[in-house]
Amino acid sequence: MWQEEIKDVLWLNHNFLDDKFIDDVLSFSKNSGIVEIEQKDTHYEAYADYLRAQKKYTKPIVDELNKQYKLLFNKTASINGLSSLQFVKKRFVPNKSFYKLHKELPTIYGECVFMFYLTDEKDGDLVLPEFNYRITPKRNLCVIMRTGYSHLVENCSGERIVITGWSFAPPSRLTKNLRKNYDKL
Repeated sequence: MWQEEIKDVLWLNHNFLDDKFIDDVLSFSKNSGIVEIEQKDTHYEAYADYLRAQKKYTKPIVDELNKQYKLLFNKTASINGLSSLQFVKKRFVPNKSFYKLHKELPTIYGECVFMFYLTDEKDGDLVLPEFNYRITPKRNLCVIMRTGYSHLVENCSGERIVITGWSFAPPSRLTKNLRKNYDKL
């Protein structure tokens, strides 16, 4: 069940999908390669597992997101031909990874970003300073946040594994020009 946390900005679903599905997604990537993503405002790793090409994983996630997207934006995201920008599995390097304060422009990234947390963490909070809001990643929590708002992700002592993406972003131009190493995913 979705709940609005920040009016017209951020929504949460604390019981997004079932635990077996999450276990399967975590298991799928165990032996896949990792790509380090490091830019001036961020550091994390992404799985080069092409999870986005596996409909048995993308369909349940995007179908659930689309129920809320239809209400919020009066449109739905595709599950076909997803780019690494639209659907990617990431992990933090404990005590090293971060996202500094930043925001994505809706004209470039589309209306929103989603974050589907696969692990419980004690830190690594998503923070929106303008709203004095923070949330700690918890397994099976999904967040939809409008683009255009400043946010950061604090350092995490755990792996903070998450599936995330800008569902309505154009798939190609951004992966090659703005998101270094996303073309390797």
